[in-house]
Amino acid sequence: ESVPSGENQSVAGGDEEAVDEYQELNAREEQDIEIMMEGCEYAISNAEAFAEKLSRELQVLDGANIQSIMASEKQVNILMKLLDEALKEVDQIELKLSSYEEMLQSVKEQMDQISESNHLIHLSNTNNVKL
Repeated sequence: ESVPSGENQSVAGGDEEAVDEYQELNAREEQDIEIMMEGCEYAISNAEAFAEKLSRELQVLDGANIQSIMASEKQVNILMKLLDEALKEVDQIELKLSSYEEMLQSVKEQMDQISESNHLIHLSNTNNVKL
């Protein structure tokens, strides 16, 4: 059940945090709990046995989770190596591009000089024709 806003404000101290963290079960979660409790009819009469069964199941899930984490760690390490190699290649490409840029800058400067020289030659020819 949800808490009306007026009641939520009257909750004091640590209880307020508990109310803020409370989340209603969705239909799937309710169904899972009902199935689990049906499988453990003794749960109502023997809470300790029920908690023990839940603890065993949690340990199995924790083990599977740890194995999954370890497997993904290997994949992460492989990915990191590939990224390092890619970064090295990017550095090499940047060096090549930098050298190409320097070459093009030199060609541009030479073309500017040639253009200026052509302009001066053209101006000189024009002056000679006028003389």
